Amino acid sequence: MKLKVIIPVILLSVCTLVKAQSMIGMTKLEIQERVKREYKEFRKDNTVVKQRFNYLKYVNGMRTRTWILHFTDEDICKTSKLVCDYSEFDEVLEELTFEFQKVGDSQWEYIQDADTFQVSLIKQEWYFTLRETRKE
Repeated sequence: MKLKVIIPVILLSVCTLVKAQSMIGMTKLEIQERVKREYKEFRKDNTVVKQRFNYLKYVNGMRTRTWILHFTDEDICKTSKLVCDYSEFDEVLEELTFEFQKVGDSQWEYIQDADTFQVSLIKQEWYFTLRETRKE
């Protein structure tokens, strides 16, 4: 019974991140407020004590997804990375293919306002990542 509830929640939250408006270009404060408001399944993760990079890190309740947003020195988001467990691979791949234009092997693009954004799926041994950047 629990799986019937948990699986749709996982799919909904992964699909929400894939279809969401880009965070790139937003300030750190805007992102913190938006995550609290729209991504309630994610909590800020402050486990890294000595921070060498300017970023925010969020994890979901089941700790199967880690969302890392990197910022410029002026606290403007420049990249977003979602690290996922392979149990979510098929659903994420389907969403990427449905929502965005495929432009290469494991590469998608979409246009928001006047900007083109690139989404790359990178397979690792134990997990995969979705990396989102503004296309130059």
